Amino acid sequence: MKAILYVGHGSRVKAGIEQFERFIHEVMALYPEPEVFQTYGFIELSSPTIEEAMNHCVQNGATEITVVPVLLLTAGHARVDIPEQVKEAIKNYPTIRIHYRETIGVCEEVVELAVKRLEAVGVSRLADKTKRTDVDVLIVGRGSSDGYQPSDVAKIARLIYERVDCRYVETCFLAATTPTVDEGLEKVERLRSEHTVVLPYLLFTGVLMNELEQKLQCRKGGTTYTLCEFLGADHELAPVIVSRALAWGGHV
Repeated sequence: MKAILYVGHGSRVKAGIEQFERFIHEVMALYPEPEVFQTYGFIELSSPTIEEAMNHCVQNGATEITVVPVLLLTAGHARVDIPEQVKEAIKNYPTIRIHYRETIGVCEEVVELAVKRLEAVGVSRLADKTKRTDVDVLIVGRGSSDGYQPSDVAKIARLIYERVDCRYVETCFLAATTPTVDEGLEKVERLRSEHTVVLPYLLFTGVLMNELEQKLQCRKGGTTYTLCEFLGADHELAPVIVSRALAWGGHV
């Protein structure tokens, strides 16, 4: 029997876990093979753990398990932490085939969703590349010491810049790398931005989202800020996760 294990980051914030669970239930409902057993686990901070969720799959008769990381970008968790636990499960269950899929990554669906988040707070789609408005955009990533994630955020920033009517699209990060959020805010203020729209490049709310809101409330000066919704606030990414789950194959 096939099983799918969706892996989220985990959070100390109850609302973030509830958002993840609602999102995963939407994904499960979209999955076209009802006979497949589906469950979820977390990398850290929440339960069930990946090990507990993997055991749950086996206890429910799984002979083949696909692990789907429910993460926006590929960084240390996707490259190291989850694969290590998957490899441990392979040792514990040598007769069970275990596959590991890709993160959401830099894809058309997530870039378009980011643009819609900006539209929802009044940023227009770009009509004339020779004449841009004075609105600026600051993309706030989670952050990682893995160099791949910041570079992917930079790619996404450029793709967004090509689609929306704004003066600049800058990037900063909540943790583990630079520029920090404070440095990102200082930069747009040095650029004399009158209005900056802040796009949290996060799937769900959590401690980092709360910290971002607090930082924006404390800013003083001539720049006004508008904070967008995080990306996982509606259903639009669920089909992307389903597509990852359907791509069977690929041992760790």
